[in-house]
Amino acid sequence: MVVASHDTVAPTDLALRAYGRALEPKELVLLPGGHFDPYLDGFEVSTSAAVRFFRSHLQAGRSDGASAE
Repeated sequence: MVVASHDTVAPTDLALRAYGRALEPKELVLLPGGHFDPYLDGFEVSTSAAVRFFRSHLQAGRSDGASAE
């Protein structure tokens, strides 16, 4: 879950509580800034974290032998 530290659109405290309730597997990336900063200044960090998580947790679950890439 990518959370901006000063998000007022999706308030940071609510996002962190939702993360706390989420089941595993989960990963938290807390970036400085507001709601849209993960798509702007933090784009490389947020997308790299998402791709790494998806590759780790979605590709491992494939049973058909196909690559997720």
